[in-house]
Amino acid sequence: MKPAFAPPHILFAALKALHCAAYTTRNWCLDETISRKQIGDLWEAMHDVPDILTRWRGEETERELHMYLKEYTEKWKQPNLQAYYEKYLDDEQKS
Repeated sequence: MKPAFAPPHILFAALKALHCAAYTTRNWCLDETISRKQIGDLWEAMHDVPDILTRWRGEETERELHMYLKEYTEKWKQPNLQAYYEKYLDDEQKS
């Protein structure tokens, strides 16, 4: 079955949020004050993003993506994955 990719503006914004999660985790490895719980919650939110982006079904899948980002943001203040995603989504739509 051929993957149905997310539209380019969503793909770009979601990959930017995934990139943020990756470099944040890398930086947290140097900070002993960050809890394993927070790192686990971050990747619980982000681990499905690549799969979501390759099985795009429109609004239903977009709601799923937002659900994961919002879930993390409601638990932890930083990084604000939802705001990061929305910033890049807005930037891409304006270009």
